[in-house]
Amino acid sequence: MQTMLHKSMCLAICCIIGLAASVCMGAEWQTAQIGDGTQGDATITNSEITVNAITGDIWGAADTAVYVYQEASGDVDFSARVKEYNPSNPGWGKAGLMIRQSVDADAANAFINLTLENGLKLIHRDTVGGDTGPGDAGVAFDLPIHLRLTRTGNRITAFTSQDGSAWQEAGGGTGPSADIPMTGPIVVGLALSSNDAASASIVFDRFGGTVATSVEPQEKLTTTWARLKTTD
Repeated sequence: MQTMLHKSMCLAICCIIGLAASVCMGAEWQTAQIGDGTQGDATITNSEITVNAITGDIWGAADTAVYVYQEASGDVDFSARVKEYNPSNPGWGKAGLMIRQSVDADAANAFINLTLENGLKLIHRDTVGGDTGPGDAGVAFDLPIHLRLTRTGNRITAFTSQDGSAWQEAGGGTGPSADIPMTGPIVVGLALSSNDAASASIVFDRFGGTVATSVEPQEKLTTTWARLKTTD
């Protein structure tokens, strides 16, 4: 199921992520409930985006996840801080930043994700319906943490930072980068899977990238993406 994001998220957004990325002008942020049986939503309050989800896993040949995204093309550079993370499955519930070919469940993708008990890791599916990996545990992390994904050509690279300024490549498993061919428009955004029958939640803030945004929350006040990036 794919829907426009709740009015508390935004109604009209134009966005350019990174110097070479192009994103549909006037496009709206959207939320996709990827995979069968997925439940969840996303809201914005001041400078924070909160995502809630009841899903299966992001793994194997197809995913189940709540995904908050925009379309993009070309090279991409975007980041966000994970302020709070409340998994219902501390071992294998996953949350983080994702670049996908599409919102189809079996789409190729790269996902820098947090598992509370098994660390931080870049996992990826390199072809439609292919396997997802690597399967080993990730690296330790502390919250809050800034996550970042870049795409240059086919190369997608993950970074982390404690302060949002000094970045280091970080991926665990087979490393911080993956080469994944994607054609035409892609989708970039925030992903959450509970991997459990109970709801998981995550709060993102301190968004990065060169983004111009107009937002209409429930209270009918407006903000800009620049304010989202700079407001604590």
